[in-house]
Amino acid sequence: MNFELECDEQDGLVFIDEAHLKELNSDLLSEMDILLDVSGQTELTFDFPDEKWETVWERETRTIREFCNSGKMLIWLLENKNANCKIEMTNIADELPKRLHLPSGKLLVITAGELIECLLYPELEMETLLEYDIDAGWYAVSSGDIEHIAICKTKASNNSCNNIEIIK
Repeated sequence: MNFELECDEQDGLVFIDEAHLKELNSDLLSEMDILLDVSGQTELTFDFPDEKWETVWERETRTIREFCNSGKMLIWLLENKNANCKIEMTNIADELPKRLHLPSGKLLVITAGELIECLLYPELEMETLLEYDIDAGWYAVSSGDIEHIAICKTKASNNSCNNIEIIK
């Protein structure tokens, strides 16, 4: 599966099951907007005067990070990234550190900015990078190189995972 990625500043690449979209309410989407601004470079910083951005970022993104780390969403935080990306199925789940739950089997690959905008304004049509029908269940996913993403069906895990990665 291939897709072309074009990310602006303070954006990201998101993997999410279509079934989890309805859980992303306005509070989570606001947190996601802050999550994208890792280094405090946007006007959001003015909403928190006299506070260190690192402190604000940790506090104000807690719920969206828990949502991601429960396996409901993966996000790679990116800045100005253009790439030809490929997702490959593999058999080596133990070597893949991220976990993603796909209860409906409808994997959506989308930029974070597009996801936020279209969920806040439902009259807009969401432009996904890729929609892929896959067996429902849990998947292990690679990290690091977004141009070559490995994914493997695995069993459910009770462990929390780190489904947010900053790529500079």
